[in-house]
Amino acid sequence: MVDCAICLSRDGYDSQASRYENRDADLFDCPVCGRFAASRNALIESLSPENPRLSRLLRAVLSHRNRLKNSRTRNIDVIMTYDVEKLIEDSPSLPSPAQQAVNAIRFIGEQIQQNFQPLGSLPASFQAFVGAPTRQYALKLVRELSDRGLLSFVDSSTLSNRYDVSQVDLTLGGWERFEGEKRGEFASNVGFIALKFGDTVLDPFVTDIIKPGIAEIGYELIDLRDVSRAGVIDNILRAQIRDAAFVIVDLTHDNSGAYWEAGYAEGLGKPVIYICERQKFDERKTHFDTNHCTTVLWSLDDGRGFIKELNATVRRSLAI
Repeated sequence: MVDCAICLSRDGYDSQASRYENRDADLFDCPVCGRFAASRNALIESLSPENPRLSRLLRAVLSHRNRLKNSRTRNIDVIMTYDVEKLIEDSPSLPSPAQQAVNAIRFIGEQIQQNFQPLGSLPASFQAFVGAPTRQYALKLVRELSDRGLLSFVDSSTLSNRYDVSQVDLTLGGWERFEGEKRGEFASNVGFIALKFGDTVLDPFVTDIIKPGIAEIGYELIDLRDVSRAGVIDNILRAQIRDAAFVIVDLTHDNSGAYWEAGYAEGLGKPVIYICERQKFDERKTHFDTNHCTTVLWSLDDGRGFIKELNATVRRSLAI
């Protein structure tokens, strides 16, 4: 048993390690962070416990990210020095405490649904799935969710004064919240925009015109690039659409990803507002499944007029 190269086993859970295939890397299996591999160079340098630039918070981000990846695929990526340095440079944040609480309800609900029995204990991986900085903080969220009547538990603190819980279950209110979150019923003051990335015309139009324009009616508009550093992209994409108050979908480039995101949002019952560059729409329309839908047309020479119509459409869609 060894200390985990990501979380350093600070919460008392030892890791197993072995050489990773024939590579110059070690394979770790940590009860908190999950399975991952790290190059020997990264272990000596960037992931070293003596690296002051890799804070406990950033290690928690890396742990959260790896757990999400483990939940979606069995493929194991090797963490390289470059990956850790990029993490330090970007300095991403953990999910907000409110989002961590949502993640806790989702995790507990999904675990209970396997046999509809209370959880005898919360696994070591709980904090990483939730996106909490420590197990103690994750358990604090559990206490507060209990105080709000969303779950129940038995205090199983040990004689060593280490706080822990057992027999964790969702209340009826907790199940209602769990199902509501799955359907995306609890929207925020954030909108989501789906579009083709890397277009030299559309990218600055979104940044300079659309996002500031939407802010005029009190909503922040984000796209996947704004949040993609926090974890596995497809998990984040679904969560962002689920939690958005509305979704804007640009169809200028007939991007298949944007159409998929529109369909996912429509399936959740989210207000979906379609936009398209005017000349493209006039000449080639959009896919027949959407060309009968209300589409707000944009052009570079009338950004202000476009925003006025877009904001009016958002207001009508949200009944505000």
